[in-house]
Amino acid sequence: MSIQVTFHSSELPDAVRSKVAAGISKRRIPARLLYESIGQASRWLNYASAWAPIHRKAEISALYQSTYLSTLDSVESGEFHYLALGCGDGFKDASFLELAASNKQQAKVTLVDVSPSLILSAAQRLNPEQTQVKVADLESNPALSELCETLSGQPLVISCFGMLPTLGHEMLLPYLASVLNPEDQLMMSVNLSPTVNDEDKAAILAQYDNPEACHWYAGALLELGLERKDFMLECRVESLEGIAGAYRIVTHGVMLRDLELHVYDAIFPMETGDRIEVFRSERWTPLALHHRLNKLGLDVALSSESEDCQEGVYLIAKRGQPPTVSLGE
Repeated sequence: MSIQVTFHSSELPDAVRSKVAAGISKRRIPARLLYESIGQASRWLNYASAWAPIHRKAEISALYQSTYLSTLDSVESGEFHYLALGCGDGFKDASFLELAASNKQQAKVTLVDVSPSLILSAAQRLNPEQTQVKVADLESNPALSELCETLSGQPLVISCFGMLPTLGHEMLLPYLASVLNPEDQLMMSVNLSPTVNDEDKAAILAQYDNPEACHWYAGALLELGLERKDFMLECRVESLEGIAGAYRIVTHGVMLRDLELHVYDAIFPMETGDRIEVFRSERWTPLALHHRLNKLGLDVALSSESEDCQEGVYLIAKRGQPPTVSLGE
């Protein structure tokens, strides 16, 4: 088996070094560092296996399956182009494409992720001969033409699973609105919260403040050259500025001694008590999410939300031509 991989300009060494250095100077490491190396990909997979709802609850898998079926029903053509933004290890994409095949629908597939290790795992799950594999950083706002080399006028289905929490609404939602055309369809998953009261926040915080998660966070700092004795991890809840009905979980590495962090050719002095943000994950109430999408001209054609209101999977269209779906599915 051979897999052809294309690297976007955002993945050239100078671009990566610049982004990493800029992030550390602002005391926030780029989200890419949580996933892109082999070590971090492995730590993330271990965390996801232990805590990701789709691996732990049959109800969550059913939410995705319902959205997959409705999306495929709304694709009038027997052939379409499938663009997976942030595909990870391809677990969800393989499930979607299996349903398409059973529905006698053929998809030309483009996988996009920032982690070479994860995207190669995703390609192996699928048919590599029919799959475009693109390593790219969505935070660089790549144009659709830079990701999909051959759309050929086919209907386009875009998936964006698990990306909103870490990339955040300020970056990701305007980007999705910019690349989505009215005739396209977007499947997106969102980490929800029933309310923004302290009880719900505490229950959700536990999903991010646990041994598997902390092993994953710490790995990103260790790969920058820190030693485990140099820092402690602190997870807490923060508000989203100016948005009611949403908040974020944030993890910081807190320095336990004075040190110098050497990254590429730059030196970053750190003092005891200095903090560097390692991870963030947004949580939205359904009402707040719908309001934010509406402001960006994105209409929710179908909502599938878990009974505990902690996970949602949505079929979204750009205003002007929402897809026709069967709400009875």
